[in-house]
Amino acid sequence: MEGLIATLKSLNRKERFFLVGAALGNPNFQLGGKYTRELSRSFDLDVPSNSWVAMDYHLDWISTALHVTHNQISHGEPWLNGGIVNGNQEDVDLIVGFEDAGTTVLLLVEAKAETGWTNSQQQSKADRLSVIFGAESDRYPGVQPHFALTSPRRPENLDASRWPSWMAPEGRPIWFPLTIPPNRRRVVRCDQAGRRDKDGGFAVIK
Repeated sequence: MEGLIATLKSLNRKERFFLVGAALGNPNFQLGGKYTRELSRSFDLDVPSNSWVAMDYHLDWISTALHVTHNQISHGEPWLNGGIVNGNQEDVDLIVGFEDAGTTVLLLVEAKAETGWTNSQQQSKADRLSVIFGAESDRYPGVQPHFALTSPRRPENLDASRWPSWMAPEGRPIWFPLTIPPNRRRVVRCDQAGRRDKDGGFAVIK
């Protein structure tokens, strides 16, 4: 049987992953030194620079890899689904995996650049991750998940009281800053005077 990380790697079918990797000359998505240190500091772990990394990774793929690896199900062998695969597009923005003393460590990172964090969206993800890993991250022995948020500003008014404890230690999720270059602009629909109006017939860069 393949190991968990090998199975996770084999399930990655995101064209954006392969396109970005090829365009940047980094097809394996190897972590940069600065970001490796940021992950190590934020999670209080020794994150190897050669960790497996993927982006926009479906939660169905995580659930599947855990299930088939734990139950030693061969590829091509059907299994009783029972909610393992939901068939939706819910994903995690970044996943990092590595082996540490017989434990497979998975770091799950959610990112926001401009849009804010919403309780409904994050609660939905917390509910699914709680089902996948267990409320106490104990559904799959030998697998240790961690979760963090990254954004230019620390989240405010985000209610994590119903999240699994492994996603929000001491009731608060791990957060670290995401650097966005300055002078970012946006285009909005507006009226002739520049006031926001989706039916105004004009558009403006702000």
